[in-house]
Amino acid sequence: MFKNIFIFSIYILSVIIFIPSFTVYFFNNNEKSYNSENNNSLEVVDNIEMLQNEKKSENNEKKENITNNKNIPFEDYIVGVVGAEMPISFEEEALKAQAVAARTYAYKRIDDINKPVEHKSIGQAYNSIDEMKSKWGNNFDTYYNKIKNAVYDTQGIIMMYDNEPIEAVFHSTSAGITEVSENIWGKSLPYIKSVDSKVDEKAPNFVYTTSIPNSQIIETISKRYPEMDKNNTISSFEIGERSEAGYVLNVNICGKKINARDIRTMFGLRSTNFTIEKTKDSINFTTKGYGHGAGMSQYGANFMAQDGSTYEQILLHYYNGISLQKVY
Repeated sequence: MFKNIFIFSIYILSVIIFIPSFTVYFFNNNEKSYNSENNNSLEVVDNIEMLQNEKKSENNEKKENITNNKNIPFEDYIVGVVGAEMPISFEEEALKAQAVAARTYAYKRIDDINKPVEHKSIGQAYNSIDEMKSKWGNNFDTYYNKIKNAVYDTQGIIMMYDNEPIEAVFHSTSAGITEVSENIWGKSLPYIKSVDSKVDEKAPNFVYTTSIPNSQIIETISKRYPEMDKNNTISSFEIGERSEAGYVLNVNICGKKINARDIRTMFGLRSTNFTIEKTKDSINFTTKGYGHGAGMSQYGANFMAQDGSTYEQILLHYYNGISLQKVY
């Protein structure tokens, strides 16, 4: 009997100590997640280099099972993508445009899949229910329903060109005009053309300067291109050609043309639309926009929605000659 009383006393004491600690830990973590901006959503498609890996065959029976052993319905998967790819503060019509773009991008890639795959293999950011709860905290229900409504209001709708789902690439913020696909991936897509997006100039940090020390530039370049003369790296560093939309195509260093996308990757620049300023100790890169610049601008979509554009108008603006079709 005394043994049972002792054990029960230890149990009560543990509960008294553990519960407050757990509560403080949970709500502190929850607040931290909720207060962090969803910046990761802005560059996901920018990291996709999949245009040479198109999947052509169609298999509608696979639509309902696209994540490994989780059996997440396709539209619920799109909810998770939109929750990760676009800030929740954006207008509903912008979220609908994002849902259609995300659905089209995924639909094109799972047509020939013969077995369930992890959502990571599709190439879009994805947040699970638990991740969204952690990120949004007490606002989860409101925010989740906002995204779910945008997704289910466009259920089954994708973008088509010449009776094929398009490569529905998108980015955070253009440089005031979008870029053509061939200048990014070396492949011409008739629906990815340069279009006006001056509304992006209102986006946060539209113009942004990144200062890179000369020593870091020399070290980074020499590791990638060991044949280059370190002593002339900075003095010979100059912008080469630009596209018609104003994005830098290449940079000249020691007589060698380096793809501007490589420069952007090596030095973490926000876009390839940049100018340079050399100082005694560094090179200052001033960029416009954020992302590769092709397809739909997410901030542009949001500004268009604020001005009264529907999701259909947004998509028809950013993707040339496409049609919106309900495929299921």
